[in-house]
Amino acid sequence: MPLYMKGLDSKNDQIQAYFSDEDLWDLLFGLGMGASGGGGGYTIGQALVNAIIREIPPYRRVLTPVSQALASDFAVMAGGIGAPSAITPSTITIFAEYAMAAINAYRKDKGVNINALVPVEAGPVNALLALYLGWKYGLKVFDCDGAGRAVPSLTNLVFGYNSYPIAPLYLAGVKSGHPGIVAGEVLPPPRDAAAAEAAIRDNLGQYGNAAGLVCWGQTGEQLRNSPYLIADQFNVLRDLGSKLRNAISVPETIYILRQSPLVDNVYVTRLEAIQTDPRPGYDDGMLVFKDLNTSEQLKIKYENENMLMQAGNKIVTAPNGISMLFQISGGLVPLNNGDDLQQKGLIGAFALVVVLKERCVLYQGEVAGSFLNVLKADPFDYDGPIQPTDCV
Repeated sequence: MPLYMKGLDSKNDQIQAYFSDEDLWDLLFGLGMGASGGGGGYTIGQALVNAIIREIPPYRRVLTPVSQALASDFAVMAGGIGAPSAITPSTITIFAEYAMAAINAYRKDKGVNINALVPVEAGPVNALLALYLGWKYGLKVFDCDGAGRAVPSLTNLVFGYNSYPIAPLYLAGVKSGHPGIVAGEVLPPPRDAAAAEAAIRDNLGQYGNAAGLVCWGQTGEQLRNSPYLIADQFNVLRDLGSKLRNAISVPETIYILRQSPLVDNVYVTRLEAIQTDPRPGYDDGMLVFKDLNTSEQLKIKYENENMLMQAGNKIVTAPNGISMLFQISGGLVPLNNGDDLQQKGLIGAFALVVVLKERCVLYQGEVAGSFLNVLKADPFDYDGPIQPTDCV
């Protein structure tokens, strides 16, 4: 029996979702919450929402349920990849042009009619980039993604545990000495997600460390029957985002969060320090909060995404989400590690740290093992177990 997870409100599974301007802002807020402190800066997500509203009319902003994938459909995972310094509010829409160039090269080289997309992850940038790309260029966008949250590694995406291969894998971007956008297949074809990550690192420098990425091609039938898939997460996060955006006070926000089946715990804190440990291509470090109820320190270690938290004697690990709502200008905003919190003057800011339950498929077998592999390595050096293990 497939493990693919429908949304918490499964009556919506068969319904195409259209996105008004307000829906897009709700979705962005939900993605900021759902991304576990990563998935690209929230402010970059704001730039993508503004681009969608400016360029794409509402009748074209459609999310298609996985259940409506046709046998004739062929979908690819498409997104952007690059050094954090290369991905900014002013450059983010260029990544859609890069990804479209990669799709066209894939089409031409392989003779495949790519007509649909699956987003990489549920984060402010790669989720909204897939929507912008698909809606702008007339591609279906299916309401599913690789993790239901943002992740630091391709190995954490559930696409890698289905029967279809990650290759062909294409990169596209600007190469020194070449006019326009250049797209090409990564050769030899990577055998799995780990090999793909190594190959991308070896090739990304040719594109100035900023490229569009296309891989994990799959037919509509393969998509529908995927043993591992997370579906309807965007609608779930849009609904959560709507409730939180409409909250008129911090106590009401806390009440909404504690009533949500997605939430495991809420900590009322103040950000005391950010300790950075940068490595090329990553936002690494530790966030130190003070729990205002217990006066204990709450520490979050991150590698782009928040992956490990210690609050007193309690440990929280990925795949559980660890998200943050910061109080700025009188409101609570789900900023993350890609938003340069220190430069924004948020040391000393009031914040809610929210532990989220994720889809049960992430806690099973090889998928759970992929998160443990990240946690065992530098900069976390955590040997398990995954905790807590409640899921939705």
